[in-house]
Amino acid sequence: MAPCSKEELLHALFLLKSMLGAEFGKNSSACDLSMQEYALMRQLSTDGGAANLTAAREYLAVTKAAVSQMLASLEKRNLLVRKTDPANRRNIIVTLTPEGMERLRQKETQVEYRLSELLSELGESDALQFMALIHKMKAVLSAKKEET
Repeated sequence: MAPCSKEELLHALFLLKSMLGAEFGKNSSACDLSMQEYALMRQLSTDGGAANLTAAREYLAVTKAAVSQMLASLEKRNLLVRKTDPANRRNIIVTLTPEGMERLRQKETQVEYRLSELLSELGESDALQFMALIHKMKAVLSAKKEET
């Protein structure tokens, strides 16, 4: 096997990002959820409304500003509501609206179908190896980030 060049690795990373965006964007309308919005709403729905936005930001691997922008966009589309926590005014309580819950359910169905297709094509062994490589890359990049 020929050694991997930096250019080939970079191209493969961009190609993966592009392919995943295209795959999970299939049959989406302009008002559909992006994958990041979907992941955020999914996490919010499991938190029972008392959203831990720091945990959501870490899960999505995005900045605080990116989470704020997503929340504003989702709120504008009436998919969630934000309220100040009366017990601690520094905290925000985020709750999905009934329309938000329905949109989340629809996106969940779409994502589950796409993931089932991918898993059946990749096979469990390749999927597990792929996930292990992603986690290893995250660890390497996190360590490099801490060094700077």
